[in-house]
Amino acid sequence: MKITVLEKKDNFIKFIIEGVDSGFMNSLRRVSMTGVPTMAIEEVEFTKNSSVLYDEIIAHRLGLIPLKTDLKTYKLPSECKCGGKGCKICQVKFKLNAKGPKMVYSGDLKSSDPKVVPVYDNIPIVKLLEGQEIKLTATAVLGFGREHSKWSTGLMIYQNYPKIKIEKVKNAKEIVDVCPRGVFELDGKELKVKNIEACNLCLACVDKSNGGVVVTGDENKFIVTFESWGQLDCKTILQNAAKQLSKRLNLFEKAFEKAMK
Repeated sequence: MKITVLEKKDNFIKFIIEGVDSGFMNSLRRVSMTGVPTMAIEEVEFTKNSSVLYDEIIAHRLGLIPLKTDLKTYKLPSECKCGGKGCKICQVKFKLNAKGPKMVYSGDLKSSDPKVVPVYDNIPIVKLLEGQEIKLTATAVLGFGREHSKWSTGLMIYQNYPKIKIEKVKNAKEIVDVCPRGVFELDGKELKVKNIEACNLCLACVDKSNGGVVVTGDENKFIVTFESWGQLDCKTILQNAAKQLSKRLNLFEKAFEKAMK
């Protein structure tokens, strides 16, 4: 297996992976998005809400606010010594107290842990008019995206690495123009591949060339793009996803050995 990083930021990574198949890639995609725990608001207790939105609507909005996650400090409620009843190791408390007229944003939430705060401070929660007020306490816990999308880590997509073969073409300029990703260029009158990694296998060039250009996908090489919602950086998510895959395979191995006895 070989990995080549094409682009990397805190919440975004694009890389090429070789020596795997689509089954492995789909497993990695699903575990990366839904199998790594993140922190999200699960319960909301309202003391006062005179806004135009029902309690349920505001609670739903609060749940979808991505929160910075500390996996070293916090445990899943099901794995905590308190048995999920609620303690400082498995939950974080947030308080919100606002009076109108104003727009209430995610940055107005006050966390009991400065390390677990909204990723973005400018997410609108509710608009309060003159005389309107909202007061609440919210509880955030770790969870998995497979249980609810509010715990999802981000979005991963992948495609087969393109393989482009240029045979005899009479309309090179038209092929350059028809490609939406700028994959080709002209070298005099000759058609050349300029940026193969920009190809998304749309096959517009194949249709335009009447068979003069052949595009296929490598079955054991992929271009992967992953964007985190910000709770965790991409490196942490992918490392934990690999651990989750390994853990599940080990559990399967033990269960299978037991079943075959």
